Amino acid sequence: MKAKERAIRTCANQLRVSKGLEPLRYSPSLAKAARFQSRNMARRRFFDHTDPAGRGVARRVARYTDHFGKRVGENIGAGRRTSSATCRSWFKSSGHRANILDPDYTSIGTGFATGGAYRRYYTQVFGTGR
Repeated sequence: MKAKERAIRTCANQLRVSKGLEPLRYSPSLAKAARFQSRNMARRRFFDHTDPAGRGVARRVARYTDHFGKRVGENIGAGRRTSSATCRSWFKSSGHRANILDPDYTSIGTGFATGGAYRRYYTQVFGTGR
């Protein structure tokens, strides 16, 4: 796993543990969906949870696994030079923070890509399954 991907997984788990929640388990399937999203945003030069073809996170996750159903969530970030800066921005955002601290989520996959308009794209994908 790339260092930046590991870092944005670690920061989520550090926040969860500090709030008395279980850490999220790494999911290779969710990581594939997260990497796809980061690479797709960089390659196709967009920044959104829905890609230009109209696919959202649930559809992307379903491409790689059926273990998570429709109960998935996603945080995306772009442009920040470091994983730490990206994590800090997520922690300050109520929606992103809610995803990280959602007690129903048990698994995480992370992705990072370079290129595109923002040069750096970070993705966290959360799921309730294994």
